Amino acid sequence: MKIREIMTTKVITARPDETIKEVILRLRTNKISGLPVINSSKKIVGVFSESDVMMALPDILNDADAIPLIDIKELTDNSVRMVMSEPRFTISPEADVKDAAKIMLEKYVHRLPVTENDELIGLVSLGDVLKALTS
Repeated sequence: MKIREIMTTKVITARPDETIKEVILRLRTNKISGLPVINSSKKIVGVFSESDVMMALPDILNDADAIPLIDIKELTDNSVRMVMSEPRFTISPEADVKDAAKIMLEKYVHRLPVTENDELIGLVSLGDVLKALTS
C-alpha cells in the first residue's frame, strides 16, 4: 500500500513566524498533537509538536529549587521557529506504508509530511500507518 492511499490531504500547518501560543491553540482546536511548519513556498521548514513545547520548558519537577518559575507568556510569545523540530523527515506519496513505519520507528516521530517536488501535499500519522498495516 502506498502513502498516497492513506495520507491526509487537508493538512493543518503553521508558519515559522507565528507565535507558539497561536499554534498551540490551533493544535487544541483541531484536536491534533503536531503539524508541519511551512514557508510561503509550501516548503517544509520543520515540525511543531506538543513534545517540542515540553522540551522547551525547564525541568521544573527535578530542578524546582534551582530554577525560577518560567513565565509562560514569555515562552508562548516566541515564534514557532524557536522550538520546532529539525531535522525534519518527509516521505514520498509513492513510498510504501512499511517505509513510513520504519522511519517512524527509527526516528521516533509520530507524523511524516508527504512531499512531492519539495512541496507539502499531505501528512501521514502513526495512526494512519498502524491502521493500514493492520487492515
